[in-house]
Order: sequence, then structure tokens, then C-alpha cells
Amino acid sequence: MSKSISKNVMANTILNLFNIILPIIVFQIVSSTIGEELYGYIGCSDTLTSYFLIFASFGVYTYGLREISRVRDDKVKLRQTFTSLFVLTTLTNILAILAYIIFIIINYKNQPLFLTYLLMGINLSFNIFYVEWVNQALENYSFIAIKTVIVRIASCILTLIFIKTKQDYLLYLYILIGSNFINNIISFVYIKKEIPFDFSNLQFSKHIKPMIYAVILSNVGVLYTQLDKFMIQHNISTTDVGYYCMAQKIMTLVNTLMLTLVTVTLPRLSNYLGNNSKNEYSLLLRKTIKLYFLFLFPSSIGLACLSKEVILIFGKGGYLQAIPALVVFSLYMLSLGIQNIISNQILYLYKKEKYDSILILLGGIINFILNSILVLTGYFSIVTAISTTLISNIIVIVLQYNVVRNVLDLNINLFKIENTKYFYYSLLFIPITIILKKYMLSPFFLCISDIALCSLIYLIILTATKDKVLYHIINKLLDKFSFLRKAI
Repeated sequence: MSKSISKNVMANTILNLFNIILPIIVFQIVSSTIGEELYGYIGCSDTLTSYFLIFASFGVYTYGLREISRVRDDKVKLRQTFTSLFVLTTLTNILAILAYIIFIIINYKNQPLFLTYLLMGINLSFNIFYVEWVNQALENYSFIAIKTVIVRIASCILTLIFIKTKQDYLLYLYILIGSNFINNIISFVYIKKEIPFDFSNLQFSKHIKPMIYAVILSNVGVLYTQLDKFMIQHNISTTDVGYYCMAQKIMTLVNTLMLTLVTVTLPRLSNYLGNNSKNEYSLLLRKTIKLYFLFLFPSSIGLACLSKEVILIFGKGGYLQAIPALVVFSLYMLSLGIQNIISNQILYLYKKEKYDSILILLGGIINFILNSILVLTGYFSIVTAISTTLISNIIVIVLQYNVVRNVLDLNINLFKIENTKYFYYSLLFIPITIILKKYMLSPFFLCISDIALCSLIYLIILTATKDKVLYHIINKLLDKFSFLRKAI
């Protein structure tokens, strides 16, 4: 039986809030304690391991979630599909780990970055036990939330207690690696109890080709932001990578929260298409788009308006070079949200990953060409790097939407006024923020005041226009908390 989407959303929202709040606390301590240079080391090692993680995971998160969602009602197919995918990705993980070790020995053995790269390689090896894609396909969001929150709180406490000086840098890496291992192994044990291995019908060839496409689709960041960081490291400095990572981390924290609804509806949408329930799929997709845009647009515009204050709070007065990059990242978050809807909830679920892969590769090539031109002309910086990424992603979105309308013949009217009106409402945040900045000097109190005032005005506009999505949310909340209905 399908689980409640609203309960899944609530569980995932709690998880994502912890994923935002705790990193803010930890980041402020770690960034100011270890300094910008060592933080740049972490950014560089994260970039490198991300490249190898592509081949280690082999697209199993995206592909596995789709396939498990389609067969989850058939216990035999469920066990066989899980076993085949787990065995296949175990092999790809081992090959990727060996390749990573050889690569860092050849290229970084005598460099200060070597030890960081080596330790992050241990972290890479724990990816073998990463089976969260199965939990999401089965809609086990409550388990994911409880488990991850406990592990992250423990990790945060250890960081607060033990990370005091630059000399604690390696200890901080050990805490990161250990928490990742514990998080993955708990999920693996939980899934193994629910889905035993079944080696009676192992299939690899049928999965390899679509997983190659999934590798491309699930790693857009490597063709875009990861490429930016790689080029920044080699053309500017590792410190600038730290500034870029700072802005990207903040954007990612907010974007993850915004993607809560999109994430939890993905298994259900896949299950509908797997059972040929296209009407239910279309209805849920349209609801998801409207609700997502209701939060996406104000969050993006709001983050752009408060970029300076957010950086000041996160960096404790440092990392000022990241401010303009965060402004552009805020706009990039808009494109990511729209691209996520088209790519993951439409094209991929309709098994049009070949079209999507070609378009994303094209966007990556455009991004590389634009970055290269900037390097040659002397205009390459962390701001222009993310700007070219934004431009490339917009081009991809236009091409993807064309496939949705002309190849799938699916008219979802993604950009009609009832969906985009939230963007125009959110533009009011700009003059409001400008006025508040004239009278408030404290970054923290400015953020609180600006968010509160802008949210109030946004809510008033939605209420005055009798927005159906807002009233749907209110009714859902009243249904969940029936005592509030009686009180009202």
C-alpha cells in the first residue's frame, strides 16, 4: 500500500531542515577554525572524489529509484532487481576506488593535498553500502529522516567538542568519514532485512545501457559546477575554490529543502507510469509543479537579496569574495528547480534518458567553451564561472521543454501564468530588502526581519488572490491537526 505523500513530505522536510541547520552551525565553526586554505583543500578533494563517485555509483541512485519503484509491488522482481543492481554497483565501486588510489598517487603523492585526498578516498569506498535509493523507492522517508538526524546530531556534537584549532583539521575529516560510514551501513542493514538477496536471476546487460544514461543525468553538477571548481583551481587558486564552495553550499542547503516535494513524489510518479496510470501521473505532476514553484521563486529571490548578510553570518565576517557568487547561485537555483522537474519527473520517468543525456552533454560542452573563452580573455572568475553555468543550464531547459512538448506530446504548461505568478510576487522582496538595509546594520536581525516581512507580504498576496495552492496546503494541515479545525 502506498504511504501518505503528506507524511513523506513532512519526514523529508524535517530531514532537510536538519541538513540546513546543523551544517550552518558546523560550518561556522569549521570554516573559521581551519581557515580558508584548508577549507579550500576540502573543496578540492570533494571535487575530485565527486568525479570518481560518478563511475562508482554508475547512476544507480536515479536508475535504481525508478526501477525499484516500478516493481515494488512484486516481491520476487523486487528482490531480483535489487540484487542485480547491488552486485553490479559493487563491482563499479571497487573499480572506481582502485582507479582513484592510483590517480592520487601518481598526481598528488608529494603535495600537501595528498593526505586529504587519501582520506576522502576512504570515504569514497563506503559508497558500496549506499542504498538510500531503495529506501526512497519504497517511500521509507520516516526511517531515512530519523536515522540521518540522529547520525548528524552525533557528528555535530563531536565537531563542537573536538574541533578547536587548525591542528584538528584531520580529526574533522575523520568525523566526516565516520558519520558517512555509519549512515550508510545502518541503511544497508535495514534494507537487507526488508529485501533479502536473490541470486536466482541476476541480470546485468539489461541495466548497463540505461545506467550509462543515468550516469550523465544524475551528475549534471560535474558538467557544470564541478567543472567550474576544477577550472578555478587550475586557473586562479584553491582559496577561490573555497569561496565558490561557500556560495554553492549555501545555495545547495536551500535548494535541498525546496526539492523536498519533488523528491518524495518521484517514486509515486514512477509507480503510476509503471502501472500505466497516466491520468494519476499527470494530476500529481501538475500539483507538484504548482506547489514547488510556490516556494522556489520566493526562496531564490530572497536568497539573492540577502546574499551579503548570509555570507557574513556563515563566514563570520570572512569569505566576502563569495557574496557576488551567491547572488548568481541564487538565480542558478531557479534554473535547477525547473530543470529538475523536466528532467527527473518527466523525461526520465518516460524513459527518454537518451534525449536528456544528449542535451545535458551539450550544455556541459557549452559551459566548458564559455569558461575557456573567459580564461583566454582574462575575465574568468568565480562569478563569471557560475554565470556561464547558469546560461548553459537555461539553454538545456529550453531544449528539454521542446522535447516534452514535441516528442512526448505532453502539454503541462510549465510556464503558464498560474505557475510563474509566484516569481512576479517575489520581486517585491527587492525594494523591501533595500529599504530595510538602510535602517538595520546587524546581518542576523536584518535576515530575520526581512524574511518575516517578505513572508507576511507574500502570504497576504496569496490570500488576497485566493491562491488554490495555499488553500490546499491549509486544508492539508487542518486535516493533519484536526484539533486546530475545532479551535477555528
